[in-house]
Amino acid sequence: MLILTRKPGQSLTIEPEPSIDPGTPVAQLFAGGSIRVQVFGGHGPSVRLGVEADPGFSILRDELVCMASTLADGARRVLARKIKVLMFQHRHSTQSLAAASGLPPERVLAAERGAGRLRVDDLERLAAALGVKVVELLRPAGQTDVERAVLALIEREEE
Repeated sequence: MLILTRKPGQSLTIEPEPSIDPGTPVAQLFAGGSIRVQVFGGHGPSVRLGVEADPGFSILRDELVCMASTLADGARRVLARKIKVLMFQHRHSTQSLAAASGLPPERVLAAERGAGRLRVDDLERLAAALGVKVVELLRPAGQTDVERAVLALIEREEE
């Protein structure tokens, strides 16, 4: 059970995991049981909630969704470049990284291009599949000799 404190105006989003086919019937999504929200108490204007759902659902706080989807263009470019370098180093294609991370190939491709919406959960999955910490994904590529060599190869391919 996930325990959250919510203040007036704050929300949470419960949605199917990205790996679940959008055409999945609703009854199948709830085969593992219903989503349960329990109020544990309040303090002033805040309320403490416990949220429990099948593992096929993501429970996201609104501020985390905003943080991941509003990365500045510069940060998106850094992330995209770093993902390309790490994919090359680990010999991942878009498809193999998608399989290793459990993300849809479209979302991995969007990350490679520095486009689309990425959630914090997506960054965690990509980082784990690439064998690095999330913070490493946001560091500019080219810090090591190996990364500089990979960047040179990638730049040649892009010409």
